[in-house]
Amino acid sequence: MSEGGLSHPTPSIFALVIGINKYLDPGIDNLYGAVADADSIRDFLVQDLGVPQEQIRDLRNEEATRNAIETEIQKLSNNPTIEKNSAILIFYAGHGAQMRAPEDWPARDGKIEMLLPHDFALDGSDYDRGQGVLDVKLRSLLEELASKKGNNITCIFDSCHSGSGTRGDEKNPNFVVRGIDLPQSYTIPSSIASSIAKGSENSGLLSHVLLSACLPEQEAKEIQGSGVFTSALLKLLREYGADKLTYEEVVAHLPVLYEQNPQCEGVNKHRILFNSKVPSPRRELHPVHRSDKKPYHFMLQAGEAHGIALGAEFNIYADRELASFIGTVIVSKPPSCFETFCTAQPGAENSALLDFSEPAYALQTRLGELKAIRVFIPIDEDFLDLFRLIDSDIQKGDNAILLVDSKDDQPDLIISSHYSSESRSKVVQFEIMSQICRQHGLTSMPFDINLADSNSGERIHHILRSAAHFYRHLNRAPKSKDLDKGTRVLLECFKLKEDIESFIEGRDALMPDPDGENLNDGGLITIDVDEEEEEPFGYKITNNTSLNLYASLLYFDFSDLSIDPHFLPPTAKNGVIETPLPAKGCLTIGYGSSGTPPYGFSVRERQNVDVGALKLFLSTDHVDYGAIAQKSPFEDHRGGKKIRKPSKISLWDSMTVIIVQRKKHV
Repeated sequence: MSEGGLSHPTPSIFALVIGINKYLDPGIDNLYGAVADADSIRDFLVQDLGVPQEQIRDLRNEEATRNAIETEIQKLSNNPTIEKNSAILIFYAGHGAQMRAPEDWPARDGKIEMLLPHDFALDGSDYDRGQGVLDVKLRSLLEELASKKGNNITCIFDSCHSGSGTRGDEKNPNFVVRGIDLPQSYTIPSSIASSIAKGSENSGLLSHVLLSACLPEQEAKEIQGSGVFTSALLKLLREYGADKLTYEEVVAHLPVLYEQNPQCEGVNKHRILFNSKVPSPRRELHPVHRSDKKPYHFMLQAGEAHGIALGAEFNIYADRELASFIGTVIVSKPPSCFETFCTAQPGAENSALLDFSEPAYALQTRLGELKAIRVFIPIDEDFLDLFRLIDSDIQKGDNAILLVDSKDDQPDLIISSHYSSESRSKVVQFEIMSQICRQHGLTSMPFDINLADSNSGERIHHILRSAAHFYRHLNRAPKSKDLDKGTRVLLECFKLKEDIESFIEGRDALMPDPDGENLNDGGLITIDVDEEEEEPFGYKITNNTSLNLYASLLYFDFSDLSIDPHFLPPTAKNGVIETPLPAKGCLTIGYGSSGTPPYGFSVRERQNVDVGALKLFLSTDHVDYGAIAQKSPFEDHRGGKKIRKPSKISLWDSMTVIIVQRKKHV
């Protein structure tokens, strides 16, 4: 129990809690602990979080048919008492399964996953009854739910997609597996056939966050009448408090489970559990270990791929809550891809750094030799407060903002002021000096800061610090180019079109326009924006290398300085996750197997053209690039356009594609 007991958030949580022990088909082994897990989750919601019982819908055994499960999710979408952005939880404990997808379905791993309802028929069925809750159907239901009620949706699945077909595990007969192997004869009727879209096990999810019991190839187990994953999860939430942890911190704090690596998937995994807000400030912590051979020498489990540079400084803490400070270290050698050698800061050696429990955690306090943003600000009394704030940064050793002497010194941004007849006062304008932006007609940000406001200096300073973060991550690239991206990793962009035949058959209706072409022309995508009707677009990333790669796709908006994740890999304890971009494979975003909705583009009222950068980060080890996402400092953000396991080869790389969006009449 956390100090002072569990704090009770406003009980605006609505839940669908499903537990299935008994299956209608005699060929499916019954479970022992799924119903007990569902009951425990319900009790936690009611007793610990204060959720009214009438806000919880329970389905157990015979109640949990395929039709009932799908209907209850639809009822959440249409429930008038659920307000926008209220927390919604869908919990499932029971069997899961998978089957091979037809060759013409865009399945990243070639499989269809499903949850098994009580009335599932092991031999398949020509009717809707007897079928599983397919991943694509679940995805569709969750997207509809998110569109009506917001994306503060949590799915917790204590199940897996395969099983040994026995009552126990060969290594430990006390375990029962929550998954089955389907017979080769199993089929899905054409009436509900659906292309793989990974709803029950998505990467890059926008509609919800998924906490699942294990990797796809692992087995979710129960022992002594309860699920291993659910039991560990509830113990953790009661110890720390459900309102204290982000989703990714939940899986990081879970104990090591026997042959299970719980997964956290979703673009919003950085949020507090059951909360649409992100903790501020975002703290990115890296494990750090002491050297066994030399005192005051340390190895940080993060490197160049994480944005760490020579000379960077870190404070070391004994815990993730940053309650127990140990000491300060500095990066003394150029980092490798995923590791960094550090030494104690000269003059700051102390006994605590010689003997601390591992792992400890490092929080970056100075950037080191990373390139600063170059800004020209004219010497004017309008900017005296701003100059004082930047000087204070410099005195503290913060080198994020570099002031240049003139417009000829290649600044990234130029700040100027002029009188505005609209506001009847002087306002600040931000001029964009990026060559690619100016080449396509974007010369300034479409926002003004009123100098008459008492906090204008602080606002401009905040915008410049956001700009420093924006340009630092946009421009950084590996020192060694080991991946020949031009031919070995391809990023394509397509306009999507509704396929009527697919829609009739229940498949994903949006697919690349068969008469269209790849819009990425040598690193430049030009979109003619239709102001009357937003058109859908999607991306395809093809990996022609022999390496399994982790891919993260983020959109950098030059106009408002926001960084939006389009696709992020899942998170798991110790980084043990499935690679989303396998060797010789592909990943689709906005359609097909990624579970992400299509993307649209728009141009603001004050603009005729907008420019952004689509940046693809690639690595052979898992890197959390979601940590660099940021909202616009102008408060006009448009929202989403829409034990470490080492690799045999350690690489990271990135690719940037410019997107120019023009109004059609211009």
